This record gives sequence, structure tokens and C-alpha cells, in this order.
Amino acid sequence: MTVATPYASEFIDQAVRRPQEQLRSSTLGHQESLEELGEVWDECRHANWDGYNALPVAQETLCGTYQLIASLPLGFPRPSISAEPDGQLTLEWRKSPGRVLSVSVAPDGLLHYAGLFGPNKRYGTLVFFRPFREN
Repeated sequence: MTVATPYASEFIDQAVRRPQEQLRSSTLGHQESLEELGEVWDECRHANWDGYNALPVAQETLCGTYQLIASLPLGFPRPSISAEPDGQLTLEWRKSPGRVLSVSVAPDGLLHYAGLFGPNKRYGTLVFFRPFREN
């Protein structure tokens, strides 16, 4: 089930309110990725997590990355997950040195992607979600 929601907080609210069976079926196939996401979050949610003044990974970034992983089709290859010094989380799929896809999730809901597919290169930015901001 794809959840189209403008705010990450609404997505999480809807996920919590769904029947447990439905939530389990939508995330069960991604359990290892979600566990890795939690481990990366634990290590990188505070400023200077790398010892070189890295920005902390914002909660909006965590929520957006969770939403992205949960929206992947079941059976989709598992990405490796890492944090960037600018506070973004990155999902990477690497099949070989010439076949790589990297997607960085920003706290403002943007996805920055770069892919190398043999001789072809693609890169850009997409709007994925709009984070909730209190005024």
C-alpha cells in the first residue's frame, strides 16, 4: 500500500494507527533495512558524530528515509544505509563498480540521486515529502 501524504509526521501517525497486521506486511520485507536505519540513526543523531563537526541527522530526515524504505516494492534489493556529514541519510545500491545508485534524503523532503548504469549517468533532485514545521 502506498501512502501519499505531504508530511512525514502524518505518515508516521497513519502508520501507528493502521492495524498491526497491515503495518507488519508493509515493513516485514524491509526489516533488515529498517534495523540498519535505526543503527545509523543512533550513531548520527547528535552533532559532531564523526569527530569532524558533522551535522546531526534530523528527525525529518529519519522519517523521510523510513518512508522511502517502506515504499520500496517487496523483493527490491536491500540498500546500504549511511549518514553524510551534511546531515543527510544515503541509501546506496551497488551491483558492480559500473552499476551504482545513490539516493540521499534531505530534511526538507528532497531526494538527491546519482546513478551510474554502465556508460550512462543520471542525477537530479526530486520532491519526496514535505516535512511538518511548526511556526
